[in-house]
Order: sequence, then structure tokens, then C-alpha cells
Amino acid sequence: MKPKLERIRNMLAGRQLDAVRLTLQKNVSWLTGGRSHVNPLQEAACCQIVVTRDKCVLISNNIESRRLVEEEIGEADRACFDAVEQWPWHEPEQLQDVLARHLEHAAVMTDVELEAEFFALRTTFGAAEKKALEELGRLTAEAVEQAAFDVRPGDTEFKIAGRLAYHCYERELEPVVNLIAADERVWERRHPLPTGKAVSLYAMLVVCARRNGLIASATRLVHFGPVPEDLRARHRAVAEIDARIIDATRPGESLAGLYGKLRDFYREAGYPDEIDCHHQGGLTGYATRERLATPGASFTVAPGQLYAWNPSIAGVKSEDTMLVLEDGNEILTHTGAWPMVEAEAGGRVMRRPDILVRRI
Repeated sequence: MKPKLERIRNMLAGRQLDAVRLTLQKNVSWLTGGRSHVNPLQEAACCQIVVTRDKCVLISNNIESRRLVEEEIGEADRACFDAVEQWPWHEPEQLQDVLARHLEHAAVMTDVELEAEFFALRTTFGAAEKKALEELGRLTAEAVEQAAFDVRPGDTEFKIAGRLAYHCYERELEPVVNLIAADERVWERRHPLPTGKAVSLYAMLVVCARRNGLIASATRLVHFGPVPEDLRARHRAVAEIDARIIDATRPGESLAGLYGKLRDFYREAGYPDEIDCHHQGGLTGYATRERLATPGASFTVAPGQLYAWNPSIAGVKSEDTMLVLEDGNEILTHTGAWPMVEAEAGGRVMRRPDILVRRI
């Protein structure tokens, strides 16, 4: 936490503020490296953190206080808190009294009001965080691939989603997005919430898995019996588009520029209209997508950022999570256990996830 607190305090000095209140899950989890929710559907964290020029205070109700300190904040980081304050859950007005004690006469803003600043802070990862990113990526890929290996003809989409959730939780991941499509629904739905439809020959599994607030995304495809040539051609095309956009995601490129390249890649692959059917992904981190690539997105790629591209053509999709480095990009959601297909990008051969072919 210490380097992150220093970055927050530098931001406060630049904004001529005395303090900031962190109230959102994505920012509290970024600072603490732990889970900050009870209900994952809420953006608000189950606590607040007040950071001033010289102190850091954790504030929560009495339900959450001890759990947060003992289970969600690493032992080494507990010393970063100068105080832990709690208020009785049945007397919520006391929260304002606690805040007043620490913020009286202070020039203070919330992380909601300072979203631009916190966005910049939480979307750049340093060398010390690389190991955790690699572990998150590997575990996410393991979960979705094992769920795909487990699919059987006759399984319903809900059953597959349940297995995917199981494989996530088994690895201490939360499946915050869990999409499953069977057969024609792979062609018809870009965001296929699972249904009771049973798999006959073909399934798509999509996951955004969260660990301590940080998210990795991946998609895998499984087919029973020989893959029809039209489906194979579509997959070759989408794998090439994916490889090319991964290769193109380099420091200094804007998301608008990358969107323009994506449109060219789709056209050159023979599917010019498919880009209009679904977003293409973009910057990720403490949200499933922090920024999407659109024609007007001026955001610029920099080393230390995470991206999850998800190009799709009706019937196929390719998606992994990658880390931008100074000297190249590293695919994080990779296990070595999944069949791969080769695609050319930037004058070199890149390997992308293939369709897993299973016996009927």
C-alpha cells in the first residue's frame, strides 16, 4: 500500500486538497489489494478509506470492520492505517460523526469526484504487481478451459455456467461475467446469458474472473466432431484479427487509432460489417472494461496497462487478457494446455486459442 498511498498524496498536493474519501469498490480494492464488497452488484465499497497528507483511516460499520482488517488487508499493509474506525450498523448517522472527526475544516473530495485521477492511478501496474497479474491470468484460463474440457453433449448452458463458476471459486476467483452459448446461440448472441438450452455440437464459454478486485477475461470454444469448414474459416479470420490487434497495442497508440485498425482488420479478413455487431474490448483492470476502443476514444496505450480484446464474427470469438510491456505484450490468460492456432501479425507468427475439438 505504501507506494499507492504516496501516489494518492502526490495527487492531493497537485489538486491542492487536504484529503480524499475512497468509497468505490474498484478504488478501495486497488489500494488495499483485497475484496471490498459484500454485494458484488454494488459499485460502493463496504467501507471507506480516508487518506490525508499524513494519515490513512479505515472506516466501516461494526459488521465489516474486523473481517476487513483480518482477512482482506495483508498483514504488512495493516501498519499503513493510522486508525480503524467503526460505527454501529443500526446508527448510520454516526458515520458522519466519524468523518467529521478526521475531516473537519479539510478540503476534501471523494474518489467519485476524482474519477479521472483514480482511473489513471489504478490502470497502470508496476513491476511489483506483475506476478499477481500473471497468476490471475493463469488461474482464469485454467478455470474456463477446465469448464470447456468438462462440457458434454446434453449439458444445459446453466449447467456449464455452474461448472465454470465452480472452477473459478475453486481457484479463489469470482466469475463476475459468466456467459455460455450452445449451438445456434453462439451465432445469434454476442452476450449470451446462460439458458436451459442443451448443447448438441458447439459451445462458447466466456468469463471475466475477479480476484481482490482485479479482473481477467477469456473466451474458449469447444466443438464435438469435425468443425464445419465455414466455422473453421470464421475462426481463422477472428484469430487473425485478434492477433493483429494484440500486436498493434503498443505504447503511444490511441484507442481511437486502434479502433480504426480493427475496422481495417475486419475488412481485410472479409467480414467488414461484423465490427458493428459487438464492442471490441479495450483497457481492463478493476472493471471488466475500463475503456472501450471507439472512434472517439483518445486514451493512449502505455506500458503497465492491461487490455482484453474480444473480436467476434457470428459463430466465433477470440479473447484473452494481456499486459503491455516496454518490449512487447504478454498474454496472461494462457496455460499451455489448450490447442492453439497460428496467425500472422506484424510480420511474425502469433498463437491464438483454437476451437477445442472433442469426440462425440
